[in-house]
Formats: sequence, C-alpha cells, structure tokens
Amino acid sequence: MIQDLAAEDRVWDLCVVGTGPVGMALALEFERLGRDVLVLESGGKDVDTALSEASRAEIVDIVRHAPMEIAVVRALGGTSWTWGGRCVAYDDVDWMPREFVADAHWPVSHEEIRPFYKRATEYLLCGSDAFTVPYKRALTGGLTLDGVERWAREARVILEYRERMLTSERIRLSLKSTVTGLNLSADGTRIESLTVNTPDGPRTVKARQIVLAMGGVETTRLLLHTQRNSPHLFGGIDGPLGRYYMGHISGKIASIELSDPATIDDLDFKLDSSGAYYRRRFMLTADEQIEHRVLNTAFWPDNPPLYDPAHRSGVLSAVFLALAFPPAGRRLLAEAIRLAHTGPKPYPLAAHLRNAVLGAPRGAKDIYRILRDRFVKKPKKPGFLVSNPGGKYALHYHAEQIPHADSRITLGREVDAFGMPRAVIDLRFTEQDVQSVIDSHRLLDQALQANGIGRLEYWYSEEQVRERVYAQAADGFHQVGTTRMGDDPAHSVVDADLKVHGLGNLFVASSSVFPTTGQANSTLLAVAFAVRLAERLAKLQT
Repeated sequence: MIQDLAAEDRVWDLCVVGTGPVGMALALEFERLGRDVLVLESGGKDVDTALSEASRAEIVDIVRHAPMEIAVVRALGGTSWTWGGRCVAYDDVDWMPREFVADAHWPVSHEEIRPFYKRATEYLLCGSDAFTVPYKRALTGGLTLDGVERWAREARVILEYRERMLTSERIRLSLKSTVTGLNLSADGTRIESLTVNTPDGPRTVKARQIVLAMGGVETTRLLLHTQRNSPHLFGGIDGPLGRYYMGHISGKIASIELSDPATIDDLDFKLDSSGAYYRRRFMLTADEQIEHRVLNTAFWPDNPPLYDPAHRSGVLSAVFLALAFPPAGRRLLAEAIRLAHTGPKPYPLAAHLRNAVLGAPRGAKDIYRILRDRFVKKPKKPGFLVSNPGGKYALHYHAEQIPHADSRITLGREVDAFGMPRAVIDLRFTEQDVQSVIDSHRLLDQALQANGIGRLEYWYSEEQVRERVYAQAADGFHQVGTTRMGDDPAHSVVDADLKVHGLGNLFVASSSVFPTTGQANSTLLAVAFAVRLAERLAKLQT
C-alpha cells in the first residue's frame, strides 16, 4: 500500500531504496517470506521524463557512455520500463580465477548462487532457469551452441507486479521519495537514518536493515556523497568505491555465412514450454577461452545494420523508418535499443524510402509477420531475423570488459534539484578489451569451419578492424563494478553477503557489486543475488 512518511514515525525492520527489477524483486520476495518492508521510490506511479534530469551526469567521453537520462528511469519499476527483457546467466568461467583478468576475485562461488536463478527467472518472467540446453550434435574445436539466452514474456515487468506492489499489506510503498543522505550512528557502525526528499519536505526514515537497489550509478553516487562527510568509509577516499566501472563491448565487424542456410532455424528465437522465448548463441568453451587468454564473448546472427540503406532490403528499411519516428519506434523497442538501430543523424530517409517502395511487393509478407509477432501474438517476439536463401547474416558480438581501476565514477561540483552532486562518469575500454574481441572472432571462425557450420567474412581490412571495434566500445546500461564485492575492505565495498564493509545494517543489491561482467547482461544475476539477500535478511528478523 502507499505509505505517507509523515503519517507514521516508526523504526522499520527493512527498507529498500529503488523499485527497478532488483528492488521490485526484493520487495516481492520479502512479501513472500512474510516480512513487512518499506520501499522508497524517487519517481511516481508512471514514467515522467522530466524527472530524468535529476539523473543527468557529466560524461567524460560521450562516445563511450549513454546519457544517464536514458540509462535510468525514476518511476515505480525503474529501468524495467526501458529494459529489453534479455535474461542471461553468468558462465562458470566468469567465476574462475584467470591470470589474464586482473582484479577479478569473486568471494562467493557460482554453485552458491545458482539455486537462486529459479526465483529470479520467475520474477523476470523468462520461464525456465535452464541456461544450458544441449545442442542437437556435439561440436569440437572449442565451439559450443549449448548456451541460451531467455527473454521476459513482458519486458516491462513492473506491469505484471505494479498493482500487487501498490495494494500489498506487507509492502509499504512511498513514491516521490528521494534519498539524499545516509546518516551514521554516533559510533559510526550503522546507518541511523535516511534523509528523504518528498513533495511535502524532507523526512527522516529509520530502519534496522537498509538495502540500496537504485542501480549501479545512482547507488555509487549516494555512497560517494556519504563518503564526503565520512572519508574513512568504503575503503577511504580514492579507495575501491566508484572504481572498476564496467559494462560490455558490443557490435558487429563481420558476417557469418552458413554452410547450410537451414541452420539459421537453430539460431532464431524459439518458444519454450513456459511460453517464453529463448535463443542459442555461439560461444567458445571455458577451456578454449583460458588456453587462448580471451575474454568471455557471445555471438549470434543478426540483420545487417538497419540504419545503412546499402543493405537494399525493403523490409529492413521499412523497419528503420518505423524506428526513426519516435512515437512508433518506442512502441517497437526500448529507447536505448531503438537508438542503436537508428544510428547517427541525419538519417538517409530518401534511400530508405526507395528501398521500402522497391521492396514492397516482395517484403509485404515479412512485414506482416514482424508486425504480427510484435503486436498481436502473446508473448511478443523479442526481435526479428529476416532470413535469406544465401545463409549470410551480420554477426553480433557481446563481450566481457575487464576490470580497470581508472574506469570510474566520481562526483562533480554541479548538483541536481535535490541538492545531490552529479556523477562524473569516466568509462574506459582497454587494448585488452579490443584485442580479445578480435582474437575471439578469429577463434570462432576457425571453429565454425572445423565443424562445417560456416565461416566469417570481415567487413573491414585487417588494419581497420581494431579501429572499428574500439569505435563500437560503449555502454552505460550494464552498470557493473563500482561497489564491488570482496573479502578485503581496502579493495572492495561489500562482502559476499552484499553488506557494506564496516556498516552493520547497510546492503547494496545491484550489478555494481559484481567484480567482472562476463558476456551476460547483468539483470538476471543481480536479481538472483537480491533473492539470496532477501532470504538472509528475513532470517535476521525472525
């Protein structure tokens, strides 16, 4: 139910800050476990784009990081409003000590986290928690097609749970409540209270256990603000807090030409028995990665870049034109994904119109199928792949980024409307990130040919490939590493249980606690950790 912070002065057992996929899952899990929880959300019931101004950050290199105004959402449901719905488990190799990946220690094993994937997939509406589905034939040469990604039946998962969160007797929800301060106890060992900005003025909230689930950048910003007044916290000034900021390096530099064009059916989206979509990806095995010292990378066939009319496809140009018109495009795709497909302005609209007109007779059936799968069928298909008799497709890669201490978030001098200093984001990609992408393509090409599946055809000369990979190195949506977990308070912010070192009642539930990024999108694992945290905190209240 809706909670008026001024109406009741009490010490809450549990307080969660943020209602994105992670905060939402925490609240629902506490409810399931029979625990009352206060949930604070900076936004209202619905998305108000004007509130995104409070999240605006100074981006050191605007090529490398998305504007925070589209990377986060201040509303009930948080980034579930813009999430694409992709759910991917981390791989065992991500948890292994790898000598070529420095500063990458996990203080918890994958085996300990794996049982929590099931609840996480239930909250994220993506069906089964099986992320390894054996391919129909054995592959050699370090290649695997066993790994799958799963997709939420409804990417805006808050629509599934909003009414429940608003009416639950256990979940006490306070909207338009922005946390602007963490106030220490007299002995400095706990958070005594939260300072909360509300439309009715500042309020003080007290809770025995507090979980920050505000997203990686916003959680880091609040902790950095707290550290200004208490410089000994979080490993000290210039300690681990805000450092090791990571995402993924992603893009296209080659096509895949399948030996048997019919193989594309194995690689397209498929519905499983739960009613959710899944898709296989090409990957290198853990042994292959370690032997050749490459970072974890996933590959999948895709359409050529929609924004380039050189593809001469009437279907793809028609889709581009729909995406380029924001009111229509935002119904088709989440905003960040839409912008990735529309490319830089000015748009070559005339060339796309020519493709669409010339290709209309042949493409009408494909256009009908795409519209049906996106707007009529339930669940809607996460994407589309326009097949061709030649079996040639663009190859998309999604690769791990190494931890790097100088890739970081700090605070600037400018403040937002709530008086909070704005974040300064300096996301950096390294030569190792780029080289690994190049080497992984080479190894994949060799393995594809060895297994008779196909071959790669590069779009650029050998001299240009490195430049193109680096040009595509950008993120801002997978906010990893800045409150990293670890055993040593001097080199990490939280412990294996997500408790902040040195503070007995403050926890962080966010992808920002991950020491590495793997090839996987971060949402599923972050929710799995949140489920585990809820279980442990609920036991403390018994």
